[in-house]
Amino acid sequence: MKVRTAWISLSLVSAFLLSAVCGAVEVPKEASIAVTADCTYKLGTGDTRKKAKALALFGARLKAVNLAAKYLTHKGVLEHYEKKQSEIYCLTTDTIETSIVSEEFDPQLKSYSVKITSRITTLDFIKAQIENLALIKEEAHFTYGREMEQPVSGKIDPGKELSRAYRYIREGHWRIAIIYLDHLQKKYPNWGEVFMARAIAFYAMEDSVGMIRALRRACGLENQDACDELSGLDIELP
Repeated sequence: MKVRTAWISLSLVSAFLLSAVCGAVEVPKEASIAVTADCTYKLGTGDTRKKAKALALFGARLKAVNLAAKYLTHKGVLEHYEKKQSEIYCLTTDTIETSIVSEEFDPQLKSYSVKITSRITTLDFIKAQIENLALIKEEAHFTYGREMEQPVSGKIDPGKELSRAYRYIREGHWRIAIIYLDHLQKKYPNWGEVFMARAIAFYAMEDSVGMIRALRRACGLENQDACDELSGLDIELP
């Protein structure tokens, strides 16, 4: 209990210091909400049960984070992250504490389903925000050539990996973002989130053909956001 309290205090101190130095972090009042979320990942060629579980768990955590963020921002205790939302929410999936209510691998449907429960606090978002600031500084030294030569780590870390892609996109490093997402696509060929991020990058580059193709791939992999975007578009590919 003392360790937990010390960690919370350290997080708050770090946040206040960052806020004072660069005005980048605002420390809201601590609040929390209990959330239940689930996700099903369908395995494809090359997928293992370990990878499927990790991606299903990430999907459930991301749903929980989004639900909690809507509640906490509505209550006025969590700031709006605007263009940084996706990258911070992805990192928050690693800061929240979750309990698995149920999980099931269906060999016939080739799917892995996970249901979780979590009590998410404003401090979870603060920790993710601080980590995001550190990663921004670290990645500032990355180059086009580095991304061309360096493959993605073999470690399964979907939250941190996807967050990096969204930082590249927000910062306008679209070519680097696409190269990085090419690496992620090889690692996670059946993960709709990767193709959704590609669609956003192509949109930023004003490449409607690339965007539509990425959205279709993401929708085919049951990414609902991609399906919703497609339903509202009236663009024919050449």
